[in-house]
Amino acid sequence: MCVILPNLDEKLATYQVTAGIASYITGVGVVTLPRVAGQQTGTPDVWISLLLAGIISIGLGWVCAKLGQRHPGQTLFQYSQLLMGKPIGFIVNLLFVTYFLTTATYQARIDAEVIRHYLLDRTPIAFTTLCFILIAAYLVVGGINPIVRLCELLLPLTTIVIIGVMLLGIRNFHIDYFRPVLSEGVLPILKGLKATALPFSGFESILILSAFMTVPKKAAKAVTISLLIPALIYLTVIVIVIGNISFDTVKTLTWPTVEVIRSIEIPGAFFSNFEIMFIAVWVIQIFITCVFGLYFASLGLSLMMRTNIKHLHFFIIPFVYFLSLYPDTLGAAFKFGDFNGYMAMLLSGLIPLVLLMLSYIRGKPQGERHQE
Repeated sequence: MCVILPNLDEKLATYQVTAGIASYITGVGVVTLPRVAGQQTGTPDVWISLLLAGIISIGLGWVCAKLGQRHPGQTLFQYSQLLMGKPIGFIVNLLFVTYFLTTATYQARIDAEVIRHYLLDRTPIAFTTLCFILIAAYLVVGGINPIVRLCELLLPLTTIVIIGVMLLGIRNFHIDYFRPVLSEGVLPILKGLKATALPFSGFESILILSAFMTVPKKAAKAVTISLLIPALIYLTVIVIVIGNISFDTVKTLTWPTVEVIRSIEIPGAFFSNFEIMFIAVWVIQIFITCVFGLYFASLGLSLMMRTNIKHLHFFIIPFVYFLSLYPDTLGAAFKFGDFNGYMAMLLSGLIPLVLLMLSYIRGKPQGERHQE
C-alpha cells in the first residue's frame, strides 16, 4: 500500500510566510487582551508590558528561525528526533501536535461565543462551531499553499479594517487614563508579561514553515516582520480601549474591545454598526488561526506516523469539534485557553532554545555540510 506523505516540496516566498505567521498570531487576543492584561498588570502601564513582550517574542522568534535555517527542507517534526533522540523527540512532537490541536479548538470555541453574544444570540454554539470547522476543513485539505495565499490576500484588509475601526475611537480618547506612568514601578509590568506575551504565540510556526521557504535564510526576517504586524494591532487596541473607557472599566468587561467599538458614534455617518465590520474581519483572523492549527497538527501526526495526511484530516476535525464543546461555560473556555497558553510558553520558549543548543553541540547540520 502506498502511503501519501505531506508534500514538503511546495515552496513559499518570504512574504507569503510573513503573511501566514502574522495571520496565525492575530487571533483571540484582539478582543480579550485589554481585560486579561489589565487584570494581570493592575496598572494602566499595560502598553509598556505589551511592548516588552513583543521584544521578547521577536527574540524567541529569531531562535526558532535560526533553528529552521540550520535544517533546511525539514520541519520540527523531523529534526527534533535527530537532535533529541527518537523517544524524547517523539514526546516533543506529540506535545506540539497537542498544542496545535488545542489552539484550533480554543479559536473555534471563542469565535462561536463572540458570534452568539453579538450577532446570532439564538443560534446554538454547537451549530456555529460546526459550520466554522467544516469551512476550515475545506481549506485544510487543500494543503499549505491555499492557506498561505488566503493569508496573503486577507491580511492587509483585516489589518487596515481593525486598526481603522479602532482609530475611530480617538474622538473619545482621554490621555489622563494613562497617567501617571509607572506609578507603581516596573513590577506590575513584569507581572503582566504572561498575559501580554501569550497573544504573540504563533511565531513558533516558523519551525514548520521554514521547511517550505524558497530562501530559508530569510526565515528570521519573515518572523520579525510577522510579529511587528500583530504588535501594531495589539498596541492600537490596548491604547484606544483604555483611553476610551478607563483602565478600571476595562477589567470588568468580558469583550472590552467590542464594547468600545459599539460605543463609537460619528455624527452624520450613514453607517454606525462598526462592531459588525470589526467582528467580520476578526472572524477571518480567528478562522485562519484555526486552519493553521488543524493543518500543523495533521502534518505533525502524518510525519510521525508516516500516514496519509488526508486521512488524518478526517480524524482530527471531528476531534477538534467535540473538544471545542467540552467547556460547558465561557469561564471554562477561558481556562482551556489558559492551558493552551501555558503550552505555548513551554513550546515556543524553552523547547526551541534547547533544540538550537543541541544543534550547535552536534555541529553543522547536514544541509550546511552539503553546501560546503
